Amino acid sequence: MNVEVRAAFVELCKNKSADNYVFASPKTDGRLKEVKKGFKTALRIASIEGLRWHDLRATFGTRLGEAGYDGFTIAQLMGHSDIRMTARYVRGTERNKRAAVEAVRLDFQVARHNGVTRQEQPPTAVAVSA
Repeated sequence: MNVEVRAAFVELCKNKSADNYVFASPKTDGRLKEVKKGFKTALRIASIEGLRWHDLRATFGTRLGEAGYDGFTIAQLMGHSDIRMTARYVRGTERNKRAAVEAVRLDFQVARHNGVTRQEQPPTAVAVSA
């Protein structure tokens, strides 16, 4: 949950007691068990056509990829046990492809080893005998 989502939940819970549901059913005063109808209503009110609930999941994965997060992190956040499933959601973008190619430039001012694959060692003094 990011900071914005947490702030929204804090606002929703302001006048609720600990035993109240955040999303209560107006018919039963119990918890909401299904969101399909509400989702469809929200789409209608917003004049959004052709969006499915599942599309939000794909967008989440894609946005994480665009932000530079690796497939393994995205898989964990999406709850996938196999990264091949994540590949169905995460799409490469032209911007990310260009950034990836630029990241491996040979210009020493731009390219830097990130230290993840190998720790940099201090120079070793070498003695040469004649």
